[in-house]
Amino acid sequence: MASSTTTKESSPFSSSPRYIFDVFLSFRGVDTRNNITNLLYEALRRQGIIVFRDDDELERGKAIANTLTNSIRQSRCTIVILSKRYADSKWCLRELVEIVKCKNSFNQIVLVVFYKIKPSDVNSPTGIFEKFFVDFENDVKENFEEVQDWRNAMEVVGGLTPWVVNEQTETEEVQKIVKHAFDLLRPDLLSHDENLVGMNLRLKKMNMLMGIGLDDKRFIGIWGMGGVGKTTIAKAVFKSVAREFHGSCILENVKKTLKNVRGLVSLQEKLLSDTLMRGKVQIKDGEGVEMIKKNLGNRKVFVVLDDVDHFSQVKDLAGGEEWFGCGSRIIITTRDEGLLLSLGIDIRYNVESFGDEEALQLFCHEAFGVKFPKKGYLDLCMPFVEYAEGLPLAIKALGHSLHNRLFKSWEGAIRKLNNSLNRQVYENLKISYDALGKEERRIFLYIACFLKGQSKDLVIDTFVSFEIDAADGLLTRKKAADVLCIKETAADALKKLQEKSLITVVNDKIQMHNLHQKLGQEIFREESSRKSSRLWHREDMNHALRHKQGVEAIETIALDSNEHGESHLNTKFFSAMTGLKVLRVHNVFLSGDLEYLSSKLRLLSWHGYPFRNLPSDFQPNELLELNLQNSCIENFWRETEKLDKLKVINLSNSKFLLKTPDLSTVPNLERLVLNGCIRLQELHLSVGILKHLIFLDLKDCKSLKSICSNISLESLKILILSGCSRLENFPEIVGNMKLLTELHLDGTAIRKLHASIGKLTSLVLLDLRNCKNLLTLPNAIGCLTSIKHLALGGCSKLDQIPDSLGNISCLEKLDVSGTSISHIPLSLRLLTNLKALNCKGLSRKLCHSLFPLWSTPRSNDSHSFGLRLITCFSNFHSVKVLNFSDCKLADGDIPDDLSCLSSLHFLDLSRNLFTNLPNSLGQLINLRCLVLDNCSRLRSLPKFPVSLLYVLARDCVSLKEDYNKEDRGPMSETEVRVLSYPSSAEDQNSKISQMISSMCTAWENGG
Repeated sequence: MASSTTTKESSPFSSSPRYIFDVFLSFRGVDTRNNITNLLYEALRRQGIIVFRDDDELERGKAIANTLTNSIRQSRCTIVILSKRYADSKWCLRELVEIVKCKNSFNQIVLVVFYKIKPSDVNSPTGIFEKFFVDFENDVKENFEEVQDWRNAMEVVGGLTPWVVNEQTETEEVQKIVKHAFDLLRPDLLSHDENLVGMNLRLKKMNMLMGIGLDDKRFIGIWGMGGVGKTTIAKAVFKSVAREFHGSCILENVKKTLKNVRGLVSLQEKLLSDTLMRGKVQIKDGEGVEMIKKNLGNRKVFVVLDDVDHFSQVKDLAGGEEWFGCGSRIIITTRDEGLLLSLGIDIRYNVESFGDEEALQLFCHEAFGVKFPKKGYLDLCMPFVEYAEGLPLAIKALGHSLHNRLFKSWEGAIRKLNNSLNRQVYENLKISYDALGKEERRIFLYIACFLKGQSKDLVIDTFVSFEIDAADGLLTRKKAADVLCIKETAADALKKLQEKSLITVVNDKIQMHNLHQKLGQEIFREESSRKSSRLWHREDMNHALRHKQGVEAIETIALDSNEHGESHLNTKFFSAMTGLKVLRVHNVFLSGDLEYLSSKLRLLSWHGYPFRNLPSDFQPNELLELNLQNSCIENFWRETEKLDKLKVINLSNSKFLLKTPDLSTVPNLERLVLNGCIRLQELHLSVGILKHLIFLDLKDCKSLKSICSNISLESLKILILSGCSRLENFPEIVGNMKLLTELHLDGTAIRKLHASIGKLTSLVLLDLRNCKNLLTLPNAIGCLTSIKHLALGGCSKLDQIPDSLGNISCLEKLDVSGTSISHIPLSLRLLTNLKALNCKGLSRKLCHSLFPLWSTPRSNDSHSFGLRLITCFSNFHSVKVLNFSDCKLADGDIPDDLSCLSSLHFLDLSRNLFTNLPNSLGQLINLRCLVLDNCSRLRSLPKFPVSLLYVLARDCVSLKEDYNKEDRGPMSETEVRVLSYPSSAEDQNSKISQMISSMCTAWENGG
């Protein structure tokens, strides 16, 4: 059922072709394949436009008449890229003849691009194309009539209004061409219903997926969690494009309708009645499938199957592409991506929740009837918007419930938010829960109640542990096959929960929408009211302890004062809880000393644990996770205990912890989190040899002077030592640590790195920012060939970078700001993948090594030793973010040719000494933001590139007043916002800084 494109023999010119491509690209490969053609091809594909490009689609050696000609005829539009050697190719000229025929016979759209040529090169008797035609005419081997056909075709195409493109305008013009093509090829998919919020962006996405105008048959799946707006999107698409089809139909609530008597028949009858545009169609039981095939097999239809949850529901209504005519589109909405995968539907749209701005607009529309809050209500709106986490169903329900309500009612509603789900939201979300299998329900509830945010492996291990206990001896722990079977069941359940939009997996951690979590907690509590073994709410706990019945059977306690209100607990009740498996208490007030904890505990999560020790007889043999954040703990447990099952220890911000015990007794430990343990002075040597440790976080352990003398952590992926301000040495790496991808040493006191760091060949991030004592880097740093981000900013004593840096060809971000570097090796030019370079505050002496050939210093210029920009920029074609603030740049230091920085999006030249800027800034054709803050001598602004959106010129006291008042640059050809708020305007400047930071992050990451 996957969307398919079937190429058939082209029809004669007397009949219309069947379109299977949106665009055919005609180009001369030697001139344009690696520049404009590739840019255009990728940009069109990103917009969902189906493109034929001969080097992708055509096997060389096939006859042009059989394949290439058909491809031209089967394309709705042709883009002809005329370049210097286009007319030197017989293939190109034969394509051109066919293109003109299609233009004349089928009104095929033809767009023409002149690439690095002038109109006179194409049509003038003295143009470069004329020479090629004359050569062909003089060649006795050529058919003179065919050459005349080539001439005539070129005359037609050359006479069309062209897009004139050169190297400097390439990127900008490609964007314009793509937009023009999209507008021509796709119908306007816009919502004209003002009551719908956030719809146009979603319809644009659907427009890319629908491929309206092509003759292929497509099944498109729209999936996402309940209430996210799948049906709303499908209906909006239907309303916009139904007129493009011979017949159309929406079948709403398919799942619900099929439960009725003759439900399937009624849906099949509606499908035929609507698409055939007849009166009521009568279908006998069992005949519907054949009638649909017979009547719609040659008809171009648009059908929406709304709210489907089973394979058979689709098979009985839209069983395959062969049921429908060319150009048909079938949309299926579902909560289950797994269903779409099983149907073979590979065009899928995962509908995401609203962003904050859209969510606020929708909430206000429901609450006030307008898309903005009433005066004085903004702060009251935000708790509801945040609570809903972008889910449209919840936003609408909450907003509607507050419509025309008084101010005091709003305050009361806010207090009730955490107590229970809105009933409409609860019932809608519970549909997904009710459709789950037994194991899937259990693991969903575990995640909602106490496993959200945990690693996938820990969730599986917890499930396995609980299932073994539940079997009550029926499963033998000795049988590895039993455990493996349960693990596979858990992994499969997680996969299904993910496919049904009930969980997400981010960085291998299980996450869940806030409202799904609340759904699970309410269901858990309802079940707990029938099972005294589960205590979830403060009232439940108080009731159980007050009556003192069945306390020994309690298995789960989960209390959080932040969620359920202030809770008090007497520790003596733990003495009777011998079956306790999960203890999750956060910020609960305790009385008494803790003398006992169950040896059956799997998860112990106690934020703010008030005791210095764990109970002396505590035997945590079954423990999977120990989480005592913000605790008063000083010691762990008796070091003789063997804790094979413990995977996670988190004692972050435990202010009294002085040392770690021998962790060789915890051989399977995967995560050790001790950040913020400010008195921690000693790590046991065993930490350095934990074979299964994946994550080690010692951030801000300010008393830690050293870690193990050598380390061999073969599974470690992330090591964080940030802010360990007394740490002077990083240990020698012995053994295999090839899995380490992130090493954070920022803010430490280290003086040098051991050469063994070169063994970390998988390292992607090395953060050494603000290592004030760091003097040198070893040559072995060049062995770190996987590094993408090297941060050296603020290493004020670092005065050189080794030549081997040039070996790191994949480096994308380099920060050398605030260093004492006086020489940068020429090997820097080899960093051709660099996207972000921060040179803030570099010494003026650096000009002699960094940019030696750009210009000759002027002896009479007091700033002749200022930083001069570089010839090696010619290799930095990928750089998007560049910071040269605080570099004492003066007039003449910025070169007159910056075309090599054509990808640059962000340029920071703040706090420099120039009085004007060169017009070469206009060559930065992709520049979006220019920062000139505190350039106190700057008097004028140059002509801006048309791409520029923002100029930040705050506290530029010499800048002409006109520039501060106008929203348009003095010579700009486009709208530019010149932001010049004084430094005292804190709110505005804070917003600007946040905006710039988010833009830079996106650009650095390839956005």
